[in-house]
Amino acid sequence: MGRLQHLETIIKERFANNWVSVRKAFLDLDSDYDGFVTVEDILRLCGGDSKDIDFNDMKKLISDKDSKRLGKISYADFSKWMGE
Repeated sequence: MGRLQHLETIIKERFANNWVSVRKAFLDLDSDYDGFVTVEDILRLCGGDSKDIDFNDMKKLISDKDSKRLGKISYADFSKWMGE
């Protein structure tokens, strides 16, 4: 399994363990209420456990999931990603 696939698995597991709905996860992660989730928002979720999450890998994963190539994920992209 590649690094990005492994990272995605970790993130999806954490989301599944912390939230019962994709919408609630997005709203909790979008701390500045701008309608987007950033790398920093996801790293904040991980807190002290972020040692297994590389910032650059997370940035690459976010850009892969971002359909508009803004470097952040909209609700539509987030729900498509996490709802899989």
